Amino acid sequence: MIVEINQKLCTACGVCGQVCPRYILETVKIDGKKTTQVSAQRIDLCMTCGHCAAACPNQAIQVAGLNTEDYQPIHPLSIDESQLQTLFRQRRSIRRYKNKPVPRPVIDQMIGAAQSAPTGTGRATTGVIVMDNPDTLAAFSELAYQLYEKLEAGLKNPIARIFIGRSAGKKQLRTLQEFLMPGMHWYIRWYREGKSNEILRDCPALLLFHSPVNEPVAAENCLVAAFHAVLMAEVLGIGTCFNDIIPPACNRVPEIRELLGLPADREVYASLTLGYPKYTYHTAPPHKLAEVRYLE
Repeated sequence: MIVEINQKLCTACGVCGQVCPRYILETVKIDGKKTTQVSAQRIDLCMTCGHCAAACPNQAIQVAGLNTEDYQPIHPLSIDESQLQTLFRQRRSIRRYKNKPVPRPVIDQMIGAAQSAPTGTGRATTGVIVMDNPDTLAAFSELAYQLYEKLEAGLKNPIARIFIGRSAGKKQLRTLQEFLMPGMHWYIRWYREGKSNEILRDCPALLLFHSPVNEPVAAENCLVAAFHAVLMAEVLGIGTCFNDIIPPACNRVPEIRELLGLPADREVYASLTLGYPKYTYHTAPPHKLAEVRYLE
């Protein structure tokens, strides 16, 4: 049984069924007495998210694969909305790092934050690969630059450009031609001249967030987990930057997949370069949404 109810502890309050996204548990009356039971019709829909067990005031529910002893108690927050808004407002994307390793215990704290991120299906499918060895980062970089060198050459060839467009689609092709590759042209040049590594931003560590390709919300899960890591990094004094150039290289270059030990059924959906910030920001540029509307 995926979900088991200890009827000796259960008071049939019905909270578990109300918090369940798919009403796997239901509280009904049998012979005039309320009882909570598992729906035989919907049990196969269970996502094993553990919400029912977490909301049960009497710890009467056990979800398969989840140890109730591992559940963490809920504590009142010691931060207010002003402090949280300050964190959001002052966080910056850091693209220049000190030549200083990030200790793994610090990275582990970031991963711990990512582990707390919500998921769209309730399943633990997001994985994290940490790359902090300079030699491994160098090997990764060389393979990534080779990919983009080939792409740049292909986009200059009319015939190859047709095939790239068919594979990528019109929107992606336009993004490549108008946004990514004009800058990448210089990144490749500077890398080959030994001036800088703009794909990795000369970072001392890289986090890759991956998920099964058949996961319904793979990209969303990885991005949310990565942003949890970003916020923890900010508190720890670590600079981070989302880098959309890196995942395509991880997924499309066989040598990189082998380097990462990335299984055939998984792809990287988010990546973070990270390190101690080389420079300090003294002000925070204003950010605004394009639009906010309340519908009556």
